[in-house]
Amino acid sequence: MRSPHISLLLASLIVVATIHPHLAVDEAKCTVTKPLEHPFVPPAPYSSSAGSNEFFYGTPALWTVIDPVWRVHSGGKLPFFRRGYDSTKEGRPQLAVVARRLDGEGPLVWNGLPGSGSVEGKGLAGMFMVTGIDIPSSGCWEIAARYIAEPGDIQTLTYTVWVSN
Repeated sequence: MRSPHISLLLASLIVVATIHPHLAVDEAKCTVTKPLEHPFVPPAPYSSSAGSNEFFYGTPALWTVIDPVWRVHSGGKLPFFRRGYDSTKEGRPQLAVVARRLDGEGPLVWNGLPGSGSVEGKGLAGMFMVTGIDIPSSGCWEIAARYIAEPGDIQTLTYTVWVSN
């Protein structure tokens, strides 16, 4: 029943990715997303501290943790959070994530099936979404996420990272 939403979600992200070309020549020219002057602080019961060198980015409607150290083919997991998200009520999240290279040729890369995440001992079981993408080459990459909580409640989040070998 929800598969048309996923297809529409993925198609819209691919269209956006192809009509917004950004070009960077090297790491110095890549406009990597950095922590804001007044950084986003997740609402309770989520922790307000991120891992070493990581930072929270987004709004209460959709946020993530950005790790500035990306590696080619690292296959890292990408967590996404939303105030009030509960996997026991929603089931498989309607989340699509697409990455596109900004500074040269590269394929569009998108996530597989997203799931819900849990952190043992933190009381966050089923309170966030998780997916992964495998960046195939070094360079400047834009990560775009789109989440549909329900019809008419669509949230997007976009950020840029530098990926190295």
